[in-house]
Amino acid sequence: MIAKWPSSFETAFNMGMQFGIYEKEIKFYKEIRPISPVRTPNVIYSDIDMESKKFALILEDCSHCEKIDYVKGLTLEQTRNIILAIADFHARWWDSEDLFSYDWMPKPRSAISQLAVGMFKGLYPMCMGSEEFKSFIPEGGLKICEKIEKELNWLYMSPEAIPDNNLTLTHFDFRSDNIFYDKNNKQNPVLIFDWGTVLISGGVLDVAYLLGGSVQTDLRRKIEKDILKLYMNRLSEKGVDLSDLSFDQVWESYLRGLCSNLFLPVISFINLDISAERAKLLYEVGFKRIFAAISDNQATDSLPS
Repeated sequence: MIAKWPSSFETAFNMGMQFGIYEKEIKFYKEIRPISPVRTPNVIYSDIDMESKKFALILEDCSHCEKIDYVKGLTLEQTRNIILAIADFHARWWDSEDLFSYDWMPKPRSAISQLAVGMFKGLYPMCMGSEEFKSFIPEGGLKICEKIEKELNWLYMSPEAIPDNNLTLTHFDFRSDNIFYDKNNKQNPVLIFDWGTVLISGGVLDVAYLLGGSVQTDLRRKIEKDILKLYMNRLSEKGVDLSDLSFDQVWESYLRGLCSNLFLPVISFINLDISAERAKLLYEVGFKRIFAAISDNQATDSLPS
């Protein structure tokens, strides 16, 4: 079995409590998973005590599945299957009648989004004051950082960036580390876990998160537009009305999603333990891929200023 409990790293634990990550994951498995077309590890036991800040989640053993190496990156086949799986999940909740039925689920432009912006704004100067952090930034990356930092509130809080329609449930930490791949199940090989960051937003954010971080840069450059078209086609096949969404509009949302990915390296650098050699390698690889995706696509041009 797989056992999960709160992080022993104090800043990570505090962030988890502040954003309700542990509570949301328990509630996802109890309330969302049973009525969603998403494959996850089966739950053996789950409970949380907010007063004592104790949390436990016991999941089925998934050692028969492949755990994808984030550094190696996803293959084209894996990427396609994972996109189809998340599109099916998004389609179930896309502008659905029960989308806003859960009072614990963060809504677009809500207090939790404002908290995220505030945390980023508070930590950003600390990152920029660190020579180690700046050593990860590729050439030209400082201008990218400056523009996204300036427009982060717009990215997270404006109706232009996150409109009131074409919304769904998003994983919001959608990377290969949070996916098992079952090669023995040809029809449904993708198991998605770590649902503590689930929220209501635009589904393309998950696509941008996956392609921007979990796919090697050379492959991502070749496939990203085709993958977006695959995503849209799958949504349509599952009954989602995309008549008011052109590919160009989806592409624009994708570019903004790439920009919002900068949130991860800033928050992770301060709040998570990246002192171990493997952790540092994962961080550096993700950092470079995120910046490459933003730079390749001139994604900051999708921002207002």
